[in-house]
Amino acid sequence: MDYPFNLEKLEALMESSGVSLLVANSRHNVRYLTRGYYYHFHTYSDRMGLSRYIAFVGIPRNRVEDSFFIGRKEEREPFRGAKVWIPHFVESIRGVQPSVNALIERILQLGLEKGSIAIEFPYFPTDGFQLLASRLPWVTWVDATPLLNELRTIKRPEEQRTIREAYSKVAQCIIRTFRQCREGISTLEIEEVLRKEMAQEGVSFLFALICAGPGFSRAPSPLIPWKRGEILHIDAGGEIGDYVADICRMGSLGPPSSQAVALHTACLEVQNGVRALIRPGVPCGELVSAGNRLASRYEFSSYARFVIHGIGMVPYEPPECTPESRRPLEAGMVLSIETDFLYPGVGHVKIEDAVLVTEDGSEGLGDAGREFQVI
Repeated sequence: MDYPFNLEKLEALMESSGVSLLVANSRHNVRYLTRGYYYHFHTYSDRMGLSRYIAFVGIPRNRVEDSFFIGRKEEREPFRGAKVWIPHFVESIRGVQPSVNALIERILQLGLEKGSIAIEFPYFPTDGFQLLASRLPWVTWVDATPLLNELRTIKRPEEQRTIREAYSKVAQCIIRTFRQCREGISTLEIEEVLRKEMAQEGVSFLFALICAGPGFSRAPSPLIPWKRGEILHIDAGGEIGDYVADICRMGSLGPPSSQAVALHTACLEVQNGVRALIRPGVPCGELVSAGNRLASRYEFSSYARFVIHGIGMVPYEPPECTPESRRPLEAGMVLSIETDFLYPGVGHVKIEDAVLVTEDGSEGLGDAGREFQVI
């Protein structure tokens, strides 16, 4: 069987956590465990009547043949058409409590009513958990979030292709958005241009943090125009198949000032310096220390900020990158690297890149447009 995840790793994670059953219900983890399936009717909203749509993927430890999916009866055919590997489809009517009742019945059928069961605490509805706890009083409930985050840390080749595509398209969308700007355009209008560009590329728009200098507000506004002689950054997120691409690029309406150029150059120097260190075996903490050290070399370093974090289906997923982290990088990890300078009188200068850790180093994702986009 070709599973969309590393089954051996999942079994080991469940074993080390003492978990007898893993249950996922967040959209991103349902899609991850099913190789992209999610009921299309609820792609953009799960609210319905007095409750909401909720699906469950259940995988018992060492019993993958008993794995199950709980969903609305109307999605049986879409589920079958998607050729999801999960052998058992369990029908439920819409709403949290009917779906949780179906989950409880499945747990009882599997004989796990006294086991340790991992559910996604941050994503599990309160009324659903109250029902679980009342009907299954002997179960030990643990949070599945760390386990699922760790399972997703190393991206498989098919995931890498999706992430590469998402970053490439978001980068090009940002470049084209800059090129459509004109003097006086508001930051809200810029966001609308970017939305349309992403839609044309088949990228789902997530957010746009747009900052016209010399101010620092990044909330798109009809009241903030981009004026000649000012810089502007577009820090945008889009997704393909729930894989997130998050990039920041700089533009200038007319030639940028010498100070803006110096700040932008510093961003690139810090980014490039950290990227040169990335390879399997390097502790995550060393990248953070290197970024902070590189950002501290300038006369304007008091305005610097450096961040590095894992990214995939969730921003800030593992690997965790803190100065104390000794976790070594592994091939297949994806990192987002951010360098900012919030400089009074100039504005918020920022570059954010992403890299894929490869067997012999790293690969830049969506590197287009790192230079100043002068309009």
